[in-house]
Amino acid sequence: MNPILEHLLEVYATRSRAELQQILSELSRVTLEATLIDLLTIYFNDVNSSALREWLTLRLAGYQVTEGKLGYNGYRLVGPESQRHRIVCEVKPQNVNCNSKRKLNGGGNFSDYTPERFIKDQQNQPQILVSGFAKGRLLYILEFPWRCIEEHLEHKLSERFPGWNSMQSGKQTWQRESGDYLRSASFSFRHYQNCEDIKIHFCDVENSLAQECLTKPFYRFLRTICRSLNEETRE
Repeated sequence: MNPILEHLLEVYATRSRAELQQILSELSRVTLEATLIDLLTIYFNDVNSSALREWLTLRLAGYQVTEGKLGYNGYRLVGPESQRHRIVCEVKPQNVNCNSKRKLNGGGNFSDYTPERFIKDQQNQPQILVSGFAKGRLLYILEFPWRCIEEHLEHKLSERFPGWNSMQSGKQTWQRESGDYLRSASFSFRHYQNCEDIKIHFCDVENSLAQECLTKPFYRFLRTICRSLNEETRE
């Protein structure tokens, strides 16, 4: 982290706004620009927080951010004003630095997933937004209905919680122990690639980072659907 950014963060957190504004006013435009770029680079690549990546994904896909940590990540209102209804979505952003074997596969992950959450998703049918960042650079945003990965998630839960399906039939014969979760319900593009309702909100597959930082199968898939989008746009 550059020393100027370190100093500004310290002042922001420990001193008055007037002092912070005074320090900012004394910095040159070039220094301010470099400091802001450093801050954005750190934030977009933060392995402990996906907040900014989620925000950008929602914004470019036309959703509003849902305030608070509980519930779905975003929503949008559709239909005429007198009959508007809310569509909710879950955001699954991935970020890689391309310096390791981990590459973007068009997927995402549901942390601490449970049968109860599965039933809630089944009832609400949220949209899923998957986005991929390489070194903080956005490469794609895809949207598809939750039902496209429903079978995969049900299979993952059945492996972790045998017998839980009795909940769905209305027979409350199965109970989950408190604190018992499916820690990671991950999926990749292979689990929704045949879905007919995939939307593309952003695609930068021609970026040199795409070929470097995407798995080969997903890179081919993304090129194909992005090419289709470009052809539709030209028409």
